[in-house]
Amino acid sequence: MKEIKEIIINQAPINASVQSREYIVKGDPGAVFSITVTNEDNHYYNFPENTIIQNSDTETRPAPAFSATTTRLNPATIDSSGVYSNVVALPAVTDDDKYVFTIYPEMHYDTKLSDSMGKGSYIFAKIDQLIDTTITFSHSSFTEDAGDERYGTYASNYTISGGDTRVGNVSSKTFSISWALSLSSDAFEIIKQPDQNDFYFNASKTTATTGSGTDLELTDISGLSVGMEVIGTGISSRDGGYPTTITAINKGYYNAGKSTSAFPVYDVAKIVDSTDINNPILIDHPGGTVTLANSPNTFVAGRVLTVRGYGPVASKIFNNTNFSISNFKITLDDTTTTISDTDANGTSSLTTFDLASANGIKDDVSTVVGIGISDASTTTVTNISSNTITINNAFKPENGQTLKFAGASRTGTLTGDVTVSSFGSNNIGLVFELDKILIIE
Repeated sequence: MKEIKEIIINQAPINASVQSREYIVKGDPGAVFSITVTNEDNHYYNFPENTIIQNSDTETRPAPAFSATTTRLNPATIDSSGVYSNVVALPAVTDDDKYVFTIYPEMHYDTKLSDSMGKGSYIFAKIDQLIDTTITFSHSSFTEDAGDERYGTYASNYTISGGDTRVGNVSSKTFSISWALSLSSDAFEIIKQPDQNDFYFNASKTTATTGSGTDLELTDISGLSVGMEVIGTGISSRDGGYPTTITAINKGYYNAGKSTSAFPVYDVAKIVDSTDINNPILIDHPGGTVTLANSPNTFVAGRVLTVRGYGPVASKIFNNTNFSISNFKITLDDTTTTISDTDANGTSSLTTFDLASANGIKDDVSTVVGIGISDASTTTVTNISSNTITINNAFKPENGQTLKFAGASRTGTLTGDVTVSSFGSNNIGLVFELDKILIIE
């Protein structure tokens, strides 16, 4: 019998636009075969070349498309060169798709597959078509969002989209962020300057079993990494009320009968992957066990928990999103106000006097400069009572005089230059945690 011996096709993922892939079939001259191409909806490629054109002036071939109609490539014969080649045109998509290419030897034409390919039919390619993914950069405060809401409305988010890195040859993208921050009351004080690890993302994971302790069994551990936080009903917290963290991750579920204290054993079950409904395969179950840093914890099967990762290392493990931020800084605006005190006559030396407004000024934080204030040492506000302030260095203030206060404020700006070097397998939201860099009092 004549044999189909080799099939060559590039199986790398493709992007969402119209794409084409050449396939090459090698075998004995005279070998006859047909091919099907199906998508994730089990719709079939229509093979426009099946249509015979008798009059090119009046007839055209149909456009490449997929439909529910079962369609094969009409039986094709390998010529004397031993090689047959053709192209499949894949349409543009608006969501991820997957294509399965299957070859069938035409046995009634005395053709079979080589022994290495099997019998009857052979899936020779699976190609993923992946849409662009989007990263949304935003900022928020846990403490204010809990009910205080002194921030009011946050500045607008930044969104950027790019090709899934599994497609390959995806260029990095850069842009700048600038978020204006403002308070309706009290004042900011800077704890530290920002860094890229102050960005976090949230995801959901589901508990697999009911129990207690520090070993939490989840239905899917993909994308998790050590150090991620876990939040939800029944989950303990760290000191200070911060969420507990993951200290270890193991694929599979603990088997007490096989384990010892020195050598724990985790069983990994097999499940059926029916991506190709005609050729289901066995794969590892995605579930596993994470160890939590704190206890006590109580788990209920089927409960949805939140996992939170910080920074680009965690996001890259989670879904291959990788980013960096340079020139990242928070600046607070100086607070400018005037003296509103009749005792401030320009001749009396005072340490306590009234202002038109003390908004944005913090005692033991704010420093003050102005005409008549010596720069030999730093002058600091030591006490505030309504609009009356006390400073540590006396000077001769004058009613109506303008003073400038630094170190605290009700307004500021968070800026930085962002580089996204890889876009993940799905959309992700990266939230800057303002509480990491600012305290409000």
